[in-house]
Amino acid sequence: MKCRHLTECVESQLNGEKVKKCVNDSKNCITSSDKRSNVKCEERKKKYILENTNKNHVILYKMDGGIISLDKSVDAGLCKCDYLFVLNTAARDAVLVELKGVDIAHSLKQINGALEQFKDFFKTTAHVYGRVVVTSSTPNLKASPSYVNLRKRLEKEFHGNLKIAEKQLTEKDVDLAKI
Repeated sequence: MKCRHLTECVESQLNGEKVKKCVNDSKNCITSSDKRSNVKCEERKKKYILENTNKNHVILYKMDGGIISLDKSVDAGLCKCDYLFVLNTAARDAVLVELKGVDIAHSLKQINGALEQFKDFFKTTAHVYGRVVVTSSTPNLKASPSYVNLRKRLEKEFHGNLKIAEKQLTEKDVDLAKI
């Protein structure tokens, strides 16, 4: 089941209220929601760390198995990324994170799939950034149509960017826009 009330959930969290209209179990969706210095997600030796230097409220959502829970209403082939970070900056920013083994092309589809499924929510944000952390070395994707299309979409439609790193990516909230 896909959460249809993501915008309301984000607003509730940022206002310190209890989540009201959660169709999924919110404790499976929300990994953290506070002003901690480092917000991280990790799976199988791959890690993304956001350094919260401005001490903004950051919500970390689990997408796959959280916001999008696997049940009969969800197509098994639905492309979805692993995590969503929502930063309560002046204009609100979002970071979509996919922690992947070796299939980088599929990880790009997963980020694009999340953009499609929650495009109404992402339209309420100032920036959306895509991050992929892979196990193997990162191949040169600059000419790959899936990479180029996603990068352009993030830049033009969502005023963000796309970064791919090997094993771990650590970045400061103030550096998200830097490539």
